[in-house]
Amino acid sequence: MTLASITTMVAAIAPIHLFGALAPEIQDELNFGDTAQGMAVAAFFALSAVLTSWGGSYTDRAGPTRALRTAVIASFLGAFAVMSAPSYGIIVVGLLIAAIGNAISQPGNSSFINLGVPTHRRGLAMGIKQSAIPVSTGFAGLALPAIAITAGWRWAYVYALVVAVAGFILVPRLPPPQTTHTAPRIHRPSSPLLIITLGATASGIAVAPIGAFLVRSLENSGFDPARAGIVQLCGSVLLISTRVGWGRLMDGSDIDRFRFAAGILLLGSTGYPLLAFGSKPLMVVGALIVYGAAWSWAGVVHLGVVEHHSEATGGATGVLQAGMFIGAMIGPALFGIIADSQGFATGWMISFTAAIAAATLFLRGAATLSRHLN
Repeated sequence: MTLASITTMVAAIAPIHLFGALAPEIQDELNFGDTAQGMAVAAFFALSAVLTSWGGSYTDRAGPTRALRTAVIASFLGAFAVMSAPSYGIIVVGLLIAAIGNAISQPGNSSFINLGVPTHRRGLAMGIKQSAIPVSTGFAGLALPAIAITAGWRWAYVYALVVAVAGFILVPRLPPPQTTHTAPRIHRPSSPLLIITLGATASGIAVAPIGAFLVRSLENSGFDPARAGIVQLCGSVLLISTRVGWGRLMDGSDIDRFRFAAGILLLGSTGYPLLAFGSKPLMVVGALIVYGAAWSWAGVVHLGVVEHHSEATGGATGVLQAGMFIGAMIGPALFGIIADSQGFATGWMISFTAAIAAATLFLRGAATLSRHLN
């Protein structure tokens, strides 16, 4: 079940991460700039945000097996459209098709965890689930020196197609839903959930440009494409380790989930000035700090929301995920516009500001939740 979950999550996000890692080559061939790239990434996450609630309802009706197989089919079709795209417009269409798979994959995998993971292992399961994103960015970074530079960027997308097929095959056949009753819905999210969701939105604004623009920024600073891809790969490996590690730590302790997320965000925010103004070695250090800390909060926050909304887990995580997708939509679009007009350094400092704001909101959400519980 764990392998199937990771594979389907990687399939869902691979088309957009490859687009970010291969951006210089794609831009050169199809003749578009950083603003257009940011808008394409924003469109992917915007549609993901809009469809996440529907994806949760579809999962509840169809069951996780059918939902995840539908998700990987959409991911396969989207990746194939990007791979064969003759123009920027077709790339956007392909990413929008892939976004449908992304919107279904998130609640589908959450359903897997709810069905098959004991409570005392849920933090680790969340960490493993969220590690699918850095697995995707890592393979995207590896695809640049291993495939794109020698065979061309289109061949790198074969990886996304293979992962989607593997995900379809690996999804286990689980029993369909046994009841027609709908799960409780959150019609008016609580104040703590709204504040935490705003924090997740700000976090998305801070970290989404890493996947979309890190390689582009490094190359702009003089890194050759292979070294830039390796930096992204190393950052992804570090992110996998921290996400799984934080989840395991949460299972063995009563650490406040949201205060912990705020702390690692504050630590991770120190990497952005290094990306903006550092020498080449310091840029590598900054990238690793952002990957290992600033981007590692997602599983911990998901766990905290699940633990405090056991009566309506789907609705609460749907609200949180929508906030994350909105941040992931705004971040690359804003970064692309700023990079085109002001340069990458200004873009990374906007990310730094968003990370500080996110940490502040998580702290405030934790305090508000404590008052509600007392």
